[in-house]
Amino acid sequence: MKLRKDIQSKSNKTISLLIFESSKNPKATIIYSHGGFTNNAEKDIGATGTLKDYCLQNNINFIAIDFSNNGTQKDQPLEELIFSNRIKDLESTIDFVTSEYHSPIVLFGSSLGGHITLNAADYSPQIKAIVLNCPAIKAYESIRDLMDKTEFDNWQKTNKAFVFEGVFGYNFYEDLLEHDASKKIPNLHIPILIFHGTEDKITPIKNSREAREKNKKIELVEIEGGGHRFNMKPGVWETKVEEFINKHINP
Repeated sequence: MKLRKDIQSKSNKTISLLIFESSKNPKATIIYSHGGFTNNAEKDIGATGTLKDYCLQNNINFIAIDFSNNGTQKDQPLEELIFSNRIKDLESTIDFVTSEYHSPIVLFGSSLGGHITLNAADYSPQIKAIVLNCPAIKAYESIRDLMDKTEFDNWQKTNKAFVFEGVFGYNFYEDLLEHDASKKIPNLHIPILIFHGTEDKITPIKNSREAREKNKKIELVEIEGGGHRFNMKPGVWETKVEEFINKHINP
């Protein structure tokens, strides 16, 4: 069953959940956090391959989040986007799943969604495992290195800069810096599966390699020659993820 549910986030904003519900009593729930600024759950669901279908066939619920300030809500302008609010949005979704389904949770994050996911990874004991695609572990570095150098150097003084999809104040960057996900890595005690392209120019693979060195719970799958939207052979990514999920949600 596919349904939408609006909830009030701890960010004090209303967010929308796109829920693919296999059961009221699922054996697990996957929560997907997309990357980018303006992406919404409906648009980005294709990035998960056939994982959604696998979930529905195996008594697992799948939830994707329309995060706050994604550019579609009239009262939540894109230029006020702060990623710490999106971390709160994910935490609020975890609270919803815990209350509604009482199931173990697997967090799944892509790119900047990986930044969100890692920051919320220790939020609840219901979180049993994490899957990440090309995670922005040091999101502040990705923003800095991909911006025009002059614009970045003047950002703090002008308090206005164009970043990917919009114009943001300097507090946007300060917020990413304050929530550096790499600082979470050494203290996480749940299994983490990371897929990362070796030629990713947006979120460099070196950060995932450093994360693996800091935390032996991390399994890193390197996609040789892959970019930020890596292409694995059909079925390979899905099989690996499904095996990982089954291993960590089944008693």
